[in-house]
Formats: sequence, C-alpha cells, structure tokens
Amino acid sequence: MLIWVVEKKVVRHLIEQRGQLAEVPVRVSFEYAVDERTVVDGSLSLKTLYNKAAIHKHFPELDEAWVQTQVQATVDRAIDEHLAMSGFIRH
Repeated sequence: MLIWVVEKKVVRHLIEQRGQLAEVPVRVSFEYAVDERTVVDGSLSLKTLYNKAAIHKHFPELDEAWVQTQVQATVDRAIDEHLAMSGFIRH
C-alpha cells in the first residue's frame, strides 16, 4: 500500500565564522511516498526557507552558494534522522 506523507520541521543550522556562532532556523516542508515502510526512490521533495539576507548582513564574506550547500547538508541529515526515527528505510 502506497502512502504519501507531508511533514514540516524547523531545523537549526549553525554557522561559525571569526569566532562568532550564529544559529539559523530553517523551515523545511517535505513530502515522500512510503511503501511497506520504505521511502519510494525519487519521491522525496522538499522546500527550505531561511533568512539569507540576515546571514549575508552578519557574515558578508560568506559565499551564498557555500551557505546554501551547508544548509542543505544539515537539512539532509535532519530528514534522514527523522525518517530513521519514524521507522522508515531510505535507500
């Protein structure tokens, strides 16, 4: 039986630069299909939202693409942990 799951989470990403630490809240909306406790390949889609302007203002030297990559890695880890804790298997 195929089930679609839609979830929302707030993930915390930490940025450390010049001896300063900033916590960036990232809103994540994601959905995926589950079949027999396994996440269907290719079904996971997500949207992220965070205050890019505030990060740039606080850390103007940071490359926006680098920040996006780092935030995405944090989001991916959080989703993998969430799925594992929910008992779902992701290949």
